[in-house]
Amino acid sequence: MSYKKESEIQSCDGWKIVVAKNFREIEAIRPIWEQMQRGESAPSINADIDRYLSVLEAMKEAAQPYVIVLYQDGDPKAMVMGRIETRQITCRIGYATIFKPSLRCLSVVYGGILGQPDENVSAVLVKELMNLLRQRKVGAIFFNYLRTDSNIYKAVSGVPGFWERNHFPTIQQHWETQIPSSSDEMNRLISRKRQRKINRCIRNLEKEYGSLKVECYRQKKDIDVFVRMASQISSFSYQAGLGFRFVYDRLTRSILKQSQRDGWLRAYVLYAGSEPIAFEYGCVIGDRYFAESAAYDARFRVYGPGTILQVKTFEQLTLENSVATYDYGFGDAIYKQQFGNFSWPEASVYIFAHALYPIIINLLYSSVKGLSIGSASLMERLKLTAKIKRWWRNYLLWFSRRSEKKNIKSRSGRNEHVNQ
Repeated sequence: MSYKKESEIQSCDGWKIVVAKNFREIEAIRPIWEQMQRGESAPSINADIDRYLSVLEAMKEAAQPYVIVLYQDGDPKAMVMGRIETRQITCRIGYATIFKPSLRCLSVVYGGILGQPDENVSAVLVKELMNLLRQRKVGAIFFNYLRTDSNIYKAVSGVPGFWERNHFPTIQQHWETQIPSSSDEMNRLISRKRQRKINRCIRNLEKEYGSLKVECYRQKKDIDVFVRMASQISSFSYQAGLGFRFVYDRLTRSILKQSQRDGWLRAYVLYAGSEPIAFEYGCVIGDRYFAESAAYDARFRVYGPGTILQVKTFEQLTLENSVATYDYGFGDAIYKQQFGNFSWPEASVYIFAHALYPIIINLLYSSVKGLSIGSASLMERLKLTAKIKRWWRNYLLWFSRRSEKKNIKSRSGRNEHVNQ
């Protein structure tokens, strides 16, 4: 097994670092990777080797693999899996994007630090990563939501100097739900009052549009049907106004096909009569379900279709006796708080190179982040947060509908021109 590069740290106090930078080298360390992944108390689907490779295949020349394996006295102690890519560093206040400069980064995937490194191991890893910045191979290193109680987060937060470290990291809770195994456990998860409200919404929805049903798409032949339904639902979601609608691009196609091929895929669509009104897809690996993407048709929001599908998904997963945990993925949200019964704090962190352009980006990014946190705190004290979010989402829904109508008229106009 040969590698293009071994770090200068390799001979220091029994430490050795090997870097895999192509598919062949990554396959060579597969046994180590899979063993470390199995040893994680809260594994991440993003850090699974097959998911990692499928994402890279979809990104093609836009990203290069960069996987670090740290050995001590010949034994693998930790891994860091990332991609070298040009990343847009989005600076936003609330939902509004102020600017998003681009920078060549090493992006460490979510959950992509394996081995549960202690303080010493974390210090060695951060030192190795800092070498990339000093050598100007990248302008920044991005850590996608690290646990704030982890040694690696403390090492990342403490090692870099003032100009290199981004400030005001946003700490969010990562939520999980223990899947109910009986009706009694389901009742403990969802209060009677909330259950009555959900049942009332279901009755009203069925009275207006027909009986509800949930379809679970898992087979290769079903992917096209799910994609069509998800695209339709997403076009009427409030996320569409943010530019986050479901898109069946090369990356999504690669993820869905790999997930189905490995038997992980669970793609749910909620229908009211014949109308698709909400979707969710995720993956079952071992005893965990990893939620990946979800949306509901905001025209039906008075009935709470997202909540209905969430409960129906719990019921579906209960039938799979092997599934014990529903993992919502990184990022906080009200619906996660409502159903989650276990959480831990996480924050995304950048380390910037000590060079003019990266430092300028850091100053702008940290300034906007500080302003955003201050504004959010003020709105919270004034009890305006919920109202502003509701107004903004309604505006986004109106904007996305108007854009959709313009697109339809534009396509219609082109068709008339062609038919003349």
